[in-house]
Amino acid sequence: MEEYLKLRFRRGGPLPLHHQLVEAFREAIREGRLQPGDRLPSEPELVARLGISRATVRQAMAELLAEGLIYRYQGRGTFVAPRKFEHPLQRLVSFSEDIRSRGMKPSSRILFFGHIPTDSEVAAYLKIPPGKTVLRIYRLRLADDQPVGLHDSYLSYLHLTAQELESAGSLYALLESKGIVLAEAEETIEAVAANPEQGRFLNLPRGAPLLLVSRVVYAPDQTPIEFVRAYYHPNLYRYSVRLKR
Repeated sequence: MEEYLKLRFRRGGPLPLHHQLVEAFREAIREGRLQPGDRLPSEPELVARLGISRATVRQAMAELLAEGLIYRYQGRGTFVAPRKFEHPLQRLVSFSEDIRSRGMKPSSRILFFGHIPTDSEVAAYLKIPPGKTVLRIYRLRLADDQPVGLHDSYLSYLHLTAQELESAGSLYALLESKGIVLAEAEETIEAVAANPEQGRFLNLPRGAPLLLVSRVVYAPDQTPIEFVRAYYHPNLYRYSVRLKR
């Protein structure tokens, strides 16, 4: 452990010990000596190996958690968090386009694909009567085979097959190949707590925070094409928008 931390405590100096430990971990992550997914020693291990108090270790771990540099998985330990994906809000792009632009390989696992009667909330977004049949596509989204999100999509007026989607890889690419123009979208972003199913797929404990992005995609004539709820691992995505006055 000490070899990747390069830590030399300066006791009695102006910088508290927990700050020195935080900075050592920051530097190890920044320089690549600690990689995303690496498991960190437990608090008792850090206390024993570094010769510092448990309170000091806890304070340092709390800061690293707050910064999103590490995460805890109940029953498994503490790990280095994946690097966050910066997601600007100015342009409508698919998940696959976004991940490829970062030099990573997008992929999906279809969890559900079929026609269902819509509830009142989805019907309102799609501007159709409640109970009308829509196509629901529920997928686990991956980047370089790492689970990063869950997409729960609802589409009306469309006829697609699971085989077509798996072949195309991208839902938006498939829609555009069928001559469907995606003109614009509205998004809302909020924090929610992971339910047991979401936690299982995203390797998070129940109740862990998730980033929920709700999106309605429109055709040029303002007909809603898709309503999707996208749940993202909080340590992976960061949204940004440029504001002018």
